[in-house]
Amino acid sequence: MNAAMPSGATAGPEGPRPAGEAALYQRLREHLAYLRLPDAAAALPGVLDDARARSLSAVATLERLLAVEVAATQARRLASRTHFACLPAATPWPTTTTPPNLGWTRG
Repeated sequence: MNAAMPSGATAGPEGPRPAGEAALYQRLREHLAYLRLPDAAAALPGVLDDARARSLSAVATLERLLAVEVAATQARRLASRTHFACLPAATPWPTTTTPPNLGWTRG
């Protein structure tokens, strides 16, 4: 820990952060994990740093964070739907002009 930092503070990209802010950050990560929002939790540091650099409002920051999770969820659902879809086979069924032999004959 840096000697110039007060006790209980953590260092961030823009400098030291108070211990209260670090505790809020950890609690926010825990909430995202509990709600099973892994992509939002992974994007949290970048979104917060971007919000701080651009002086974004809390609403704009929350929208950016949730947009990351929504995009990831949509991609997962699309991948799941295409995986389980009844798509045509890569090779088409053989086409014949004569009916198949069903074991009986006309007579």
